Amino acid sequence: MRIAFISCLAATMIAGVAAADEITLTPQVGTLGVGIGAEKRLNDDWGARFDVSGASFSFSYAANNADTDNRARLFSLGATADYYPYEEGLRLSGGFRLSGSYVKGSLSNLERHVGKGQNKTTVIIRDPLTTYKITQNPVQPYLGLGYSLKIQERLSVTFDLGALYGGQPDLNVVSHADLYGFTEQQIEKEIRKQQERLNAYQVYPVVQIGLTYRF
Repeated sequence: MRIAFISCLAATMIAGVAAADEITLTPQVGTLGVGIGAEKRLNDDWGARFDVSGASFSFSYAANNADTDNRARLFSLGATADYYPYEEGLRLSGGFRLSGSYVKGSLSNLERHVGKGQNKTTVIIRDPLTTYKITQNPVQPYLGLGYSLKIQERLSVTFDLGALYGGQPDLNVVSHADLYGFTEQQIEKEIRKQQERLNAYQVYPVVQIGLTYRF
């Protein structure tokens, strides 16, 4: 539902900017994924940008007592105000993004020890019995700076460097590992490891490069 709303809002906002005079369109790629943006210069000092970006990829972590397999989806819509201290080239940017991004994952190869001493055996459950979904704040403030390098009269290469604040990740877990003798504490411990790995991304780096065409 949230993804569909953001998609419709993105199309409406970019179409609205594109209908104005003296606008730019910028296909771009970077840490937010692949996307397209539109900018309207309001005057010599200020401009307004709207863009939509997304990507999807997988990653895994191997640990002593469990492995985690993850699928991340990035999808967001940005609205940014740009200040141009020298009219062209350098810009200082501030705004926000509406985020529908998330990480879905599962725990596999869970290990449980049975018995003691010489009778101790290790039980390994290969199939994932625990799944989780990690999300962040749907509204994320953005600060950054950018630079536009003109290569032709209407064509420029643009660079953006900044950061998004996504907040503490929210974690939703569904587990059936207790059916095989794993305790709730064991599962929480493994999931907590995953959450701690992602805590570093409360502040998410934004690095984008694009090719801008001015109408």
